[in-house]
Order: sequence, then structure tokens, then C-alpha cells
Amino acid sequence: GTETPKNEKTEPLSLEIRNFLDAIQGKNNLMVKPEQAVNVTKIAEAALLSSQRGTPIYLDLRWTENY
Repeated sequence: GTETPKNEKTEPLSLEIRNFLDAIQGKNNLMVKPEQAVNVTKIAEAALLSSQRGTPIYLDLRWTENY
């Protein structure tokens, strides 16, 4: 018979946390820079607030040239 390959996917936040833990132990470099993580959090919070209020939320995000 034929075998169907498993398509197991790891949740992205779990991958990010694992990468962070490995990075602080010196095993690898960070995949996500701290500034990127802060901006993603601000965007998610603004999206939630916008949906609750029913109005746009404008953000002044700081981007560095290393993105």
C-alpha cells in the first residue's frame, strides 16, 4: 500500500520561542529581531483595539534598516 506523509506544522510562536531560547544559550542567532517583535505586538494590539472601537488605529512604528 501507499503511505501518506504526515504534514506536521509547528505553531510559529512556538518556533520563535524555541529560537529565542536557543539564542540566549548561544546555540544560534535570533530569527526575529527584538524591534520586529515589538512592532508585531503593537500591530496586533492596535488591530484588536480597532475592532473593539470600530475605528482605525494609527501607529508610528520604528523600522531599522536591518530589516
